[in-house]
Amino acid sequence: MIKILILIISFILGICFDYVGSKFPLRKDKRTFKFSIFTIIIGFLNSVLTLFFYNYYGFGYNFIIGLVLSSLLILIFISDIKYYIILDSPMIISFIIVFISKLVFFDFKTSLLSIIDGIILFIFMLLVGYLGTKLFKKESLGGGDIKLSFIIGYTLGLPLGFTALALSTFLALPYSIYSLISNKEHEVAFGPFLISALWMVFIFSDKFTNLINFLFK
Repeated sequence: MIKILILIISFILGICFDYVGSKFPLRKDKRTFKFSIFTIIIGFLNSVLTLFFYNYYGFGYNFIIGLVLSSLLILIFISDIKYYIILDSPMIISFIIVFISKLVFFDFKTSLLSIIDGIILFIFMLLVGYLGTKLFKKESLGGGDIKLSFIIGYTLGLPLGFTALALSTFLALPYSIYSLISNKEHEVAFGPFLISALWMVFIFSDKFTNLINFLFK
């Protein structure tokens, strides 16, 4: 009964994510939203991800964070691929939920240190974006990507956070090479690769931690 309820609620939320990601970036007329096959797929995908985290973690901190990251995954894929825009409001809401979760399941000190980790990754990506802009004479990282790096650092901490940034680069590399070879002029939406890396590192955090320990200790 609980799993059925989870599937229904998460399916409805997935439809809402499609609505937000499709309509809010360009402030389109929100009354013209069309219920399509894609909308059903997004709802189904969110249901599958939610059920996966429930079966894998049960109710608890990791379950909550998993749902937050899955929500961001869907929203960023829709908005950044369609419009090259990452909405601020989902990231702010995600930060608040993760912050409260850290306070409930851990303590204030842990939450504070996590904020510092987020700021460090934010500054790092800000510098990367600045250097990239100077080097290539055009914007290399969007503001949304840089803000998302704060969420990555806050959620994962520094070692895993930098791992997620490195992983996102490898994930984006094949598409970037394809765009370069095909002489495409448009920018590459980096947000989906960032959030995918964050999602993957969170799920397989133990394996990535072991890899970090093997490489640097």
